[in-house]
Amino acid sequence: MDQIVLSVPALLPLIGGLALLFVSQFGPLKKAEGAADGRTRRDRLLQLYVEGIALANSLVLLWLVFSASGEGVVLFRLYGELKVMFRLDGMGRVFAGLIGVLWPLAVLYAFEYMKEERRKAAFFAYYLMTYGITAGIALAGNLMTLYLFYELLTLATFPLVLFPLTREAARASRKYLYYSIGGAAFAFLGLVFVLYFSSTGNTAFSAGGMLDLEAAGQHKDLLLFIYLLAFYGFGVKAVVFPCHKWLPPATVAPTPVTALLHAVAVVKSGAFAILRLTYYSFGAGFLKDTWAQWVVMAAAMMTIAYGSTMAAKEAHWKRRLAYSTVSNLSYILLGASMMSPLGLAAALSHMVFHAFMKICAFFCAGAVMHQTGKTHVYELDGLGRRMPVTFGCLTVASLSLTGIPLFAGFISKWNIARAAFTCGMGPTVPLGGMVGYLGTGGWRLLAFGAVAVLLYSALMTGIYMLTVVIRAYFPKVGAALTAAAGEGGDGPDKVAGQKEVSSSGVAAEGCGGPGQMEGQLSGGARVSGASGGACVAVASGGAGSGTEQGQQSMALSQPAADSGNCDPNWMMLAPLLLFAAAIILMGVHSAPLMEIFMQIGGEAG
Repeated sequence: MDQIVLSVPALLPLIGGLALLFVSQFGPLKKAEGAADGRTRRDRLLQLYVEGIALANSLVLLWLVFSASGEGVVLFRLYGELKVMFRLDGMGRVFAGLIGVLWPLAVLYAFEYMKEERRKAAFFAYYLMTYGITAGIALAGNLMTLYLFYELLTLATFPLVLFPLTREAARASRKYLYYSIGGAAFAFLGLVFVLYFSSTGNTAFSAGGMLDLEAAGQHKDLLLFIYLLAFYGFGVKAVVFPCHKWLPPATVAPTPVTALLHAVAVVKSGAFAILRLTYYSFGAGFLKDTWAQWVVMAAAMMTIAYGSTMAAKEAHWKRRLAYSTVSNLSYILLGASMMSPLGLAAALSHMVFHAFMKICAFFCAGAVMHQTGKTHVYELDGLGRRMPVTFGCLTVASLSLTGIPLFAGFISKWNIARAAFTCGMGPTVPLGGMVGYLGTGGWRLLAFGAVAVLLYSALMTGIYMLTVVIRAYFPKVGAALTAAAGEGGDGPDKVAGQKEVSSSGVAAEGCGGPGQMEGQLSGGARVSGASGGACVAVASGGAGSGTEQGQQSMALSQPAADSGNCDPNWMMLAPLLLFAAAIILMGVHSAPLMEIFMQIGGEAG
């Protein structure tokens, strides 16, 4: 029975999403676009359908996480030993449990965020399909299945990035597609060589690796080079430098998409694939103390430093969070590059904890954009008092991402640092091959350097996350920062990101509710209102000279009046509160999860 149910989490959302896509194009959802009452009934049916499938799928997935026997099921054979099969082991349970918890809450948030969109049915169809494909990656029992669903993920998420149908969205989606196709070619090389040198004649995952060590030892440098290519192939979705450039432009997509891109679906699938490749395909024993290990470690360190530096420089809020994701995904890879049980446990802990931190941060940014239309950091002065729940949750996520004790981020970063020290002080093993002349000592110092990179990144994270919080709660400090840094001025980066005010731009106010203003500002920011006072005031006036336009843009960044509450409704607040509570809970009581992660690390590392 378990074997049959094992295929449900991957197939149910896929079939449900395809059916919804068909109905939205050719069925009653396509025809019922007339009266407002008809649209309301249609939207309610859509919500029930999508949330019903998401909840049912999560219940099945979580049931499998806690009760699956560990046996696999073969869906079909491609050729010979190339099988598409599902099997749930320890690492798969971690990823499956993560997406099973987060996805229904993301769907709930998306209903409110996307309520004014005309193409909601197509959006949620791809959203559901992405859920099924991500579940397929978590449940993959061999490298062939993981690669297949990894490629399907590109096809399902491409329309979501393209969804706004703007010039920026077209460019971002093309870049995402080009990078993903190039990465797939490198990852495929890894699949081919793993199959050829496999000790079992197939690509089934095995704790400690599946290579025939005797045969692989005769071609070790070649296999290490192939591992490096496959690492960068899967690293496209894990946004390893320099394969990260598709991610910041992809923030043009709606926030429910970018949140899942950064927290669960795409980037975490890339990191998960690298963990599978390292510990369950090539094997940590084969890779440890080789030049490939140190190259991968150096790449992760470079990406951490680069991503956190760029995030501190970025004024656009969602792009700032995108660069934060570039940095934090390589925390996972840095832990994995230690090739040790503690390194794998640390990587898994950050994979889970970062998902909650980043989806919370993105949903807070989306809530602000949805309610006020503000997209840049220098526009947020004073909003903390107008949106207390939203910015309270953002404060929790920011403190955790910075690595403050009693929050989840501290636990994972502490364990990554411990793994780096352990790797640096490990037994001396002479290096041979391509980089043997550097000596063991020089490469060991790289592991200690990882700790310095973690400290630098923590400082940068505090700057780029906590400055947002400070500006929101202390607008006078924010005004001083703006004056000191020249934010909102006429620099090319700032002007390009500022909102345009049309020649007939009228003042719009309200925090959202039926009958209130629903607008779309450039940069993907939605403006809605709800009862309780004005959340945004857009300056009116003609489109004059560049100076006048700059003054209008600055008027947009001024905080609204102090009266009224601008927090969104419960459909957006409930996920935020649950994510913030989970971040705190995992920070003060992480022992049960860490025991699970250490057990998995002991088996595979």
